[in-house]
Amino acid sequence: MLRIPAFLFLFCTLISLQGIAQSVIKGRVVNAVSQEPVAGASVFISNTSKGTVSDKNGQFELSDIAAGKYDLVISSVGYETNAFSFSSTQLPLNLKVEMQVKVRELENVVVEPSVEEGWDKWGRLFTENFLGMTPAAEQCKIKNEKSIRFRYYKKSNRIIAYCDEPVIVENKSLGYRIKYQLESFEVKFREGSSSYTGFALFEDMDEKKKEVRRRWRQSRDKAFYGSMMHFMRAAYENTLVAEGFEVRRMVRHYNLEKQRVKELYRERARVSSGNVLSVRVGNGSAPVIQGKDSTGADSSAYYTRILNQDDYTDVYARETLTADSLLYAVHPGYKEIYFPNYLLITYKKETEDPAYLAYHREKRSVTFQRSLVWLINPVTIAIYPDGSYYPPDQVFSSAYWGWSEKMAEMLPLDFRPFDKK
Repeated sequence: MLRIPAFLFLFCTLISLQGIAQSVIKGRVVNAVSQEPVAGASVFISNTSKGTVSDKNGQFELSDIAAGKYDLVISSVGYETNAFSFSSTQLPLNLKVEMQVKVRELENVVVEPSVEEGWDKWGRLFTENFLGMTPAAEQCKIKNEKSIRFRYYKKSNRIIAYCDEPVIVENKSLGYRIKYQLESFEVKFREGSSSYTGFALFEDMDEKKKEVRRRWRQSRDKAFYGSMMHFMRAAYENTLVAEGFEVRRMVRHYNLEKQRVKELYRERARVSSGNVLSVRVGNGSAPVIQGKDSTGADSSAYYTRILNQDDYTDVYARETLTADSLLYAVHPGYKEIYFPNYLLITYKKETEDPAYLAYHREKRSVTFQRSLVWLINPVTIAIYPDGSYYPPDQVFSSAYWGWSEKMAEMLPLDFRPFDKK
């Protein structure tokens, strides 16, 4: 039997306790004006399952925080939300959080007229863009949907949503109850784009039946494998290939002549008064200047041919990439990656969900999951061991992730898969 000297056991215990003490955030929440404590404030680390509420003295404590970069969120009814970005390398932290009373924005400066509308009109649009259109989304329920309000801007043809309390989502597919502090939600109809930002706290739903808990574990694993979180963790560990990811660079060449022709006929249409001809272009029609153009019929035929062309052409590199080829810098606790243009990311351990093809009305056989990723601005992205990345608003995705990376498929950053794939 191996005997451990008492002094060695004591030393190990002290080191362990010291490590725990260093991974702590504690503090006090007060009213910014009166300095009185704010009791019952929700305090949580966004996109994790770590959260608490402030006590009657406004005090709170969160411990056992894993390595990474996070947002600490403090919210309370009637107050503005406070969000504090921190890195685990800064721990321990002792904070004083001053809460500002929320003042309803009455649009003192009217930039654009708008109409306030409700859930009955815009609820479906919200759920499709917030929860998603995956099979998991069908098992999600927003418990306080009537608290979400909408404002439509006719001039810019866009809709925004806001909520004075956390949006409560019950996800029976993954077994989570999610409190989402919605900071922004916008759909731009003209551009065909949607976006939302906020802070999520994940709580495990209670369930006594073993079969249901087993199904939740399987569903969580399925949501994780092939996800952006999975990809970022593999990129950090430099195990992209082993984890099933194939990465290639992609360059998108836009059809500049088509853009020029579109702008040309738009300009001429503004100048002309009713002297336009509608010609068949693909599945729709496009106006083309008729008659008085000096090039006459040749001009109409040329416009038709150009407008039938693709908007862009994608060119894929033949070579696959490793995480090292994306690496920009290495720091204690995180790494920086950078890539120009696009990345084509193929997950080769799982095929597409048939619902993805149905959503896009594609009549073909399923293949591997393929996603496009690009940076909004030429900045480096910090990636962390838990799969988080910063700044998150600089990374955009489309194709498979554009469909799957919605709230219904989201997992907390402290999630670990049950079964290894």
